[in-house]
Amino acid sequence: MNAPLTHAPEAAPDAPDADLVQALDTWQQRLNGAGLACRGVAFHGPEPRWCRAFADPSRTLAETWSTLRKRVVADNPVALGKTDNGANADLLLATRVPLPGGQTGVVGACLAPPHHERSIQQVLLALGWLQLALSAASLAHNQRAAQLLELMGYVSAQEGARAGAQEWVNRTAAFLRQAAPEIGTGLSLTLFEVRRDTPHWWVAADTTWAERAAPAVQQAAEPATRAIVETQEVREGPWWALPLLDDGEPVAVLVARSDTPLPPPALDLLRASAGLAEPLLRHWRESRRSLPRHVWQSLRDVGRKLSGPGHLTWKAGAALAVLAAVGLLAWPLPDRVTADTVIEGRTRQVVTAPQEGFIAEVLVRPGERVTRGQLLARLDDRDIQLEKQRFASEAEQAAGRLRQAMAERDAPAMALAATELQSAQAQGALAEARLQRTLLLAPLDGLVVTGDWAQQLGSPVEPGKELFEIAAGDGYRVVLHVPDAQIARVLVGQRGELRLTGRPQEAYAFELTRLTATASVQDGVNGFRVEAAWLGDTPALSPGMQGVGKIEVGRANLLTQWTRPTLDWLRLQLWRWIG
Repeated sequence: MNAPLTHAPEAAPDAPDADLVQALDTWQQRLNGAGLACRGVAFHGPEPRWCRAFADPSRTLAETWSTLRKRVVADNPVALGKTDNGANADLLLATRVPLPGGQTGVVGACLAPPHHERSIQQVLLALGWLQLALSAASLAHNQRAAQLLELMGYVSAQEGARAGAQEWVNRTAAFLRQAAPEIGTGLSLTLFEVRRDTPHWWVAADTTWAERAAPAVQQAAEPATRAIVETQEVREGPWWALPLLDDGEPVAVLVARSDTPLPPPALDLLRASAGLAEPLLRHWRESRRSLPRHVWQSLRDVGRKLSGPGHLTWKAGAALAVLAAVGLLAWPLPDRVTADTVIEGRTRQVVTAPQEGFIAEVLVRPGERVTRGQLLARLDDRDIQLEKQRFASEAEQAAGRLRQAMAERDAPAMALAATELQSAQAQGALAEARLQRTLLLAPLDGLVVTGDWAQQLGSPVEPGKELFEIAAGDGYRVVLHVPDAQIARVLVGQRGELRLTGRPQEAYAFELTRLTATASVQDGVNGFRVEAAWLGDTPALSPGMQGVGKIEVGRANLLTQWTRPTLDWLRLQLWRWIG
């Protein structure tokens, strides 16, 4: 660790700085050592010497790198992208890195799959090492900076927070003993984590485990407790304690004990090392916490903000939340059942196909008004005309045979001819009746609601097929399709309002008059037909208009209304699986 730093030869003006190249290569090696498959790293700075492209960039990688560099700004310090749209695309991460002299650059790392949140966290956490490496490049003569960088590299290569903390205290202790030989072997380092303003032993140098009630732990805990209370460094004889703060609150305490007083350079080294390692270890530890601990810590933080001084925004938000909760739980509002609505004529008749045939002519379309007896459509009657002519011819032939038999006074022939004549006449009358049924007439005065057959001339129809629906002009009624989950709350006499699709700005009142027991499926929802009558003046409407109706079934608070469907579903599932 004490090997002297060597400077690389000065590079060409357009070439990247040798120290930058060395720092990036070492950073990539450490990322790979931490278990990340890093394919390459790049850097882009304000000057050519602070610019280095990927070693073997593809066209997609170069374009993605160029795009991400532009997205990385002060308000957005991290940008992510993929090199292509494939399932095994590499992940490219770009983030800001301070440079010596106060400038800022952008570093990029190309990570091979698989990708997960921990990979991104490890890269971001390892940026501390890279930042120190770039700072140390301008101060290569500073042996302490180089050793701290090496120390952080060992720490960031560990698998977990405890392993990283153990590596940190062990190497820091060895570093101090080597940097200040006068300390000797009487140096011990202990790291406490702070929970509820109480120090808890976490790791110690050259120690893998210790009992909480051990005398050494209890002695080290005393200066740690004092450092937590005073929130500053504490010196008590051979003890020295340094509180590590996060947002002004102690989160850990580093305690050192030495038989001889620690020299100022050693204390500076401890402060610098702790300042570098503590954020990494803290974020590492927090990322490994269980979900209940995350929730509990978040609730504690919120509680401190609400009960402590300051944080007026949080307190105002909590007051508004309480008022909203009171409104949800205590303020009753109209409870309504929503249902799809359609307008129907009070009197309706359906014109069906009286026999099998083909549509030959259509004279009306939906929306037109018709009068009783008006021709609506005509079926093809050519086959029936041929049958009528055939039966007429058979009747004439049978009549001729009857006359001949009568002339010959042949009684059997007369009886047979008379029978054939009657049969042909009956068939002819039937053909005539079928011919009359090819004319579809309006059964009443009204409005054609359905039956647009003008574009289907020649289409075959079977007997009983609905061709036209005609609504009389003597009034309208409201028909609602109430979901079966809500039908138990709907009663005759309840009132509500509806808005039509064609007139959403106007609301119309209605009153339920009839509930039917017939269920039907509309738009994938099973429901029941509920009829209602208008209240007040009937608006100028047409049968077939649709909209949305809301039936007022009582009063309840908003929480009850919002949670009722979920609770009903849970009850049904519990009954299905448990009951």
